[in-house]
Amino acid sequence: MKKDFIVLLIMLIVLFVIILFLPDLIPIHFNWRGEADIVVHKYFLLFGVIIPYSVYWQFFREKRD
Repeated sequence: MKKDFIVLLIMLIVLFVIILFLPDLIPIHFNWRGEADIVVHKYFLLFGVIIPYSVYWQFFREKRD
């Protein structure tokens, strides 16, 4: 359990460092004309940690029987 928390914390720290170099607003969806129609604040991307952490949780963490 402690190892799982450390992995999540490392993922959050790495993503936070990357986010510091991004502009404040990030387009995340484009319409058929190539125009950004959904723009979010850069810290919204922290929710993206859920995806790689769930892959870790499913495939790489130690299983307890």
